[in-house]
Parts: sequence; structure tokens; C-alpha cells
Amino acid sequence: MKKILILILILGFFLPANNTWAKFPDDLPGPNIMPDSPFYFLKIWYEKIVLFFTFNLEKKAEKYKIFAEKRAYEIKQLITKGKGDLAEKPKEIYKSYLDKAKQKLEKAIQKAIDKKKDDLRQRLEQKLEEIKNKIMQTINLW
Repeated sequence: MKKILILILILGFFLPANNTWAKFPDDLPGPNIMPDSPFYFLKIWYEKIVLFFTFNLEKKAEKYKIFAEKRAYEIKQLITKGKGDLAEKPKEIYKSYLDKAKQKLEKAIQKAIDKKKDDLRQRLEQKLEEIKNKIMQTINLW
């Protein structure tokens, strides 16, 4: 019984009563908690878990960018509400997410370049084998 009650309480924090979700570019699900909430750290944990289980570098960079856009939205909302002093932490997270998005994209680009080089090397080795086979066939003919 206690577990059910705790589960209901936790879900109550994540599901707004008025169903007014902010629409973000990707419509990623997630807790609708603003930085002035004492449970804001849960939102950040949620994002870290989502990012941890995203293995594709390009998709991870995209999620970092989207989460950074959400931080920018939160910063604007805080400033609008007159709580600009609470915007420091989201600003740091915003910058961090954008830096990580850039790093992940650079890493993805490097992997693509390396893969292309590896593909080229394999094709050249295959052609070399074909040439060696032709030479051996020619030698055997004489």
C-alpha cells in the first residue's frame, strides 16, 4: 500500500493537473518542472538518464541541443516571472549541453571520416588482391 501511495505521489509531480505542456521542437516527454521547483534536480536526472541510454552520437548531440533549448525556454520564463537570480543554474546547464552537443557531433564526424578511410583501405586492398591474382594467373600461363 505504501509503495502505491509513493508511486502516485511521484507521478503527481510529473503529470500536471491542467495538462498545459510546453511544446518543444521534438516533443520529448519529460517532467514539466521549472528551475524554481525543489524537484528540478529530478528533471536533470531524467535528461541524464535519457542521454546515457542514447548510443548514436548524432542522436545524442541532437538531444543535447534540444535539452539546451528547453533550458533557454526555462531561463526566459524565469526572467519573465522576475526570478532572474534563479536562472544561473539553467544557464550553466544550457552552456554545458551546447558544448557537449558540439563535442558529440565532432566525434561523430571523426568516426565517419575514419570509417570512410577504412572503407577506402579495404577497397584498395581488395583491388591489390585482384591484381596479385591476375599476376599469378599470368605467370602460370607461361
